[in-house]
Amino acid sequence: MVQMIRTRKKGLNSSFDDAIIINSQTYIDYLERMKKIALSMFDWINLPDTMNARYLEMCLYYKGQAALLYDADYGFINTQAADSGYINIYGLPTKINCFSYSYNEMRELYVPNTNLPAEEECILVMNNYQRVPTASTISLYAERLTDAQRAADINIKAQKTPILLLTDKNQELTLRNIYAQYDGNSPVIYGDKNLLADKPIDSINTQADFIANDIRAYMKEIWNDFLTFLGISNLDEKRERLVTKEADSNNELINMNMQSYLIPRKQACKEFNDKFGLTGTSKAIDVKLRSDLYNVIKENESIIKSYEDSEVDNG
Repeated sequence: MVQMIRTRKKGLNSSFDDAIIINSQTYIDYLERMKKIALSMFDWINLPDTMNARYLEMCLYYKGQAALLYDADYGFINTQAADSGYINIYGLPTKINCFSYSYNEMRELYVPNTNLPAEEECILVMNNYQRVPTASTISLYAERLTDAQRAADINIKAQKTPILLLTDKNQELTLRNIYAQYDGNSPVIYGDKNLLADKPIDSINTQADFIANDIRAYMKEIWNDFLTFLGISNLDEKRERLVTKEADSNNELINMNMQSYLIPRKQACKEFNDKFGLTGTSKAIDVKLRSDLYNVIKENESIIKSYEDSEVDNG
């Protein structure tokens, strides 16, 4: 679809249309990079084969909550969760609508020592204590990175064409075609020698300062703030440059953010094990921070790293 749009006959609005497409592509690219990290943070241990950790994390990412339950037909499963019933004294719903594709069951919220049958209760898994999805905040980070990236692209482009061409309507299309060859890095540009015989080309120097380096530094701050939001260490400064108090404060913030996601998941595991008699057994489920998360982060950090490497290569 994108290729079809870009290869059509150029019109007055084609450059604007292309910019809109690139804006969307850039946003989606950053959003998917950050989403991969967010969805890869936690490793669910000993989940029954009938459960799916990927779907569980996606429910938490997009909806802020999910449900663990036992179904007579499917066995142990995890589903999406919607509030129902009335609100109890702790601000939680007394009933949960457990639903998924071609599945819908109304269950009582698990409460310790109620001893309801397994087919009547469910365990509520919270993304955080507020039951707020991760997706909305990450979308904001993706928008900020997109705005910064596109500003850098435009600034770099301005170094190549730091002029404003002035012409009349009769020459506009001709100049557009000439510029298209220039913009496409054509090694030779051909033109009619009588083309501009009547009137020379007037131009205005736009004097665009090169600020792409500053923009990339700003993007790195956004990326690190995104990692802090998820509770992932991101200090890239040399340790000797950091005051101990500053480093400890940053580490504490990162740890608290990480715990805000981990503790509710741990609580759900405890309730599940208690409900189904798995506490202290080899089949007890658990969740932990993924040990190879660092590799996932470095893979998706290339937006910054590749640029820095090119700067080193260029001296």
